[in-house]
Amino acid sequence: MSHLGTIRPERSKLAEALGTVEGAMTKSVVSVSRDMPASEALAYLIRHGVGGAPVVEGDRVVGVVTTSDLAAPHPYARETGPFLRPHCGGSEWQVRDLMTESPVTASPDEPLVDAVVRMARARIDRLPVVDHDGRSIGILARDDVVRVLARTAGPRVAHQLSNLTALAGV
Repeated sequence: MSHLGTIRPERSKLAEALGTVEGAMTKSVVSVSRDMPASEALAYLIRHGVGGAPVVEGDRVVGVVTTSDLAAPHPYARETGPFLRPHCGGSEWQVRDLMTESPVTASPDEPLVDAVVRMARARIDRLPVVDHDGRSIGILARDDVVRVLARTAGPRVAHQLSNLTALAGV
């Protein structure tokens, strides 16, 4: 029981030190539409240097897709033979066929520590940040969290992190 008494104060200190999702998120969001061809979406994400993006319909987040989702071999794909059939009436897979629907999201005013715990539990690298109407207003990626940790940890630790990533070639 005494162990639980120390967790809450530590969590509060951490939440206060790290701030909110809004303070960490990237506000310029690269997003794709659910009707975009998979090959076009993959090229778009690569061109923008991101590993995944929210899928939007109008201004609402309806899913998430990653470069791994888009580049993976697709089930039932047939390139030759009598079973060659266009998927969904078209000649190629669409983002809607490969995206994760009902994505885990974050709100801008929630504590960053809560969003990070959700990312870890869901084993995901990014959370779309949405307003109360489900509209995309940002994205919280693992790199955003690392930046906040480095800034919060202070110059000495940030310098050590910078040296470590330079040695690793990152």
